[in-house]
Amino acid sequence: MKRRIGIGFLLAFIFFIALSYYFIASGLPAYFSIVKGDQSTILSKLPLSFNVSIEGMENLDLELNGESQQNNYLVLSSGHQLTVKGDKVGTSSINFKLLGFIPIKSITVNIIPEVDVYPGGQAIGVLLRSKGVMVVGRSFVEGADGQRYYPAQEAGIEVGDVIVAINNQEINDKIELANLIQEISRAEGVVNLRVKRKNKLVEELALSAIKDKKGQYMIGLYVDDGVAGVGTLTFYEPKKGEYGALGHEITEANSQSRIEVREGKIIEARISGINSGRKGLPGEKLGTFFHLDNVIGEIQQNSKFGIFGKLNKNPVNPYFKKPIPVAPISEVKRGPAKIYTVVEGGKIEEFDVKIERVNHQSLPRDKGMIINITDPRLKKITGGIIQGMSGSPIVQNNKLVGAITHVFVNEPTRGYGVFAEWMLLQTDLYNQARASNY
Repeated sequence: MKRRIGIGFLLAFIFFIALSYYFIASGLPAYFSIVKGDQSTILSKLPLSFNVSIEGMENLDLELNGESQQNNYLVLSSGHQLTVKGDKVGTSSINFKLLGFIPIKSITVNIIPEVDVYPGGQAIGVLLRSKGVMVVGRSFVEGADGQRYYPAQEAGIEVGDVIVAINNQEINDKIELANLIQEISRAEGVVNLRVKRKNKLVEELALSAIKDKKGQYMIGLYVDDGVAGVGTLTFYEPKKGEYGALGHEITEANSQSRIEVREGKIIEARISGINSGRKGLPGEKLGTFFHLDNVIGEIQQNSKFGIFGKLNKNPVNPYFKKPIPVAPISEVKRGPAKIYTVVEGGKIEEFDVKIERVNHQSLPRDKGMIINITDPRLKKITGGIIQGMSGSPIVQNNKLVGAITHVFVNEPTRGYGVFAEWMLLQTDLYNQARASNY
């Protein structure tokens, strides 16, 4: 009997631990960011009592539930909320323990500086030149004898590779590559290519070009050295001359490999037409822009969260006379918001959207929000989210919370957004503000 009672207590204890873990693990984020000096609620109601230990708080002036923490230990009672405030920039960990010794959850709290920017919305033309020449396809070469040859394929060159040198000569231009293949093949016979792979490995590959029926030496590759397209400016900071746009990386269409920037420009664009989106077929903005005419800025970085660089001149968003704060992820909520984008000419317009879902990410990632276009006029014009709308800023409670990135192909009124906090981390604006806020 005593043994059964003991087993019963043990099972009840295990259930209690599991229940505690479920409530805390599902209710608390792994990462929580707060603007310096602000107070934010991590959890509105604690289901159970917990002991909390705090690491790395010594230099943050951290407050929990309105009380300054002079030591690294605190007891939180059930039914109470958990609010956090930090008066210095930095990072701390809050560790939840049940009964004082059973670890349940750890939260990274990041106290960040407030950074103010102007939301964008301007239509931009994007011209990007790659480092090296990108391999976008493979083919055969029909030789002078009528036979098919596959020199590049047999040498091991793959779609997505980037040719960075030919016979130890750096290469960035596809026309130059073609000319050098002719010269080297006539003079030396063997073409040595230095190739960079997706996994960052660099390989030296040798092949012999084939003379075709026209007397041209070919290696059986389709190549490119850049891309051009239309997108949307997300934010800009005129005093420091920085901007962010698109909200996602620019990739080569065939291999989906990120293009490494050699040089690039963003240019004022005009939207001349709209191909509306519908189920199964994404729409697009039809934009026009001219090389070196009305250049807004230079592209210095092509990252997972968009393109970033320096401004040549300051754009204007008529809806914002003053800059607004970039919202930390913890302040982004489900509910109504606004986006700013161009659907005709160069005029920025404001449209209603709804943030349907917020993924409180612990590491910088894309697809942080699900956005639903609710504005009847925008739905009539575009059918929802379309190509060229990427980067359109999302504003909620007069703070920049993110940017439109991708559309749901089978439901064009809905799509993904990226958090503005992750985009901001790609710029010098955050690091400069952080350095001056300690």
